[in-house]
Amino acid sequence: MKKDTIDTYIMLSDTGSVLNRLIKFYTKIPYNHVSVALDEELNEMYSFGRKFPRNPLIGGFVREYIDKGTYARFKNTTCLICKMEVTKEQYDKLIKNIEHFKKRKRRYYYNIFGIFTVMLHIPVKIPYGYVCTHFVSHVYERSGVKLFDKRSSLVSTVDFYYLNRMKLHKVYEGKLSDFCNEKEYQQFMVV
Repeated sequence: MKKDTIDTYIMLSDTGSVLNRLIKFYTKIPYNHVSVALDEELNEMYSFGRKFPRNPLIGGFVREYIDKGTYARFKNTTCLICKMEVTKEQYDKLIKNIEHFKKRKRRYYYNIFGIFTVMLHIPVKIPYGYVCTHFVSHVYERSGVKLFDKRSSLVSTVDFYYLNRMKLHKVYEGKLSDFCNEKEYQQFMVV
């Protein structure tokens, strides 16, 4: 039987970095970064975050890798990986929207100001400036998937954390390095 939907993935994570701990102190939830992935292995995963693992001040649109870069630097990263089904048309639009950011990645930057506007519930849209939550919410919304009943500039990690219980299907929760090891083991067993 042919499946009418395609799985996409949303990963919430906590690296334990200083910035992450500050956000966590405010939100009181275990995860404070959000990424969107186009495949089950998280090989095609994108967000707004650090461009350089050792420098939290330079950020923007990034392709994230679960086994190198920032996640390799923070080996004790914990995560919640959730699956969300979308239609083929929505999936194609999601890819197109992410491609838009990939082609113009130098224009986009991490909007540190956006963290504070979300905390203050002030909807501020700064051209080319995003934080992780704004980006993930934005690309889904532009693809025809309305995750929240609010502007993407007001979406926080808290919203994604509680969305998990309503619209998403939990795939994995725990250390990201264990997820990597589990995936490697599964690939080894398939051979």
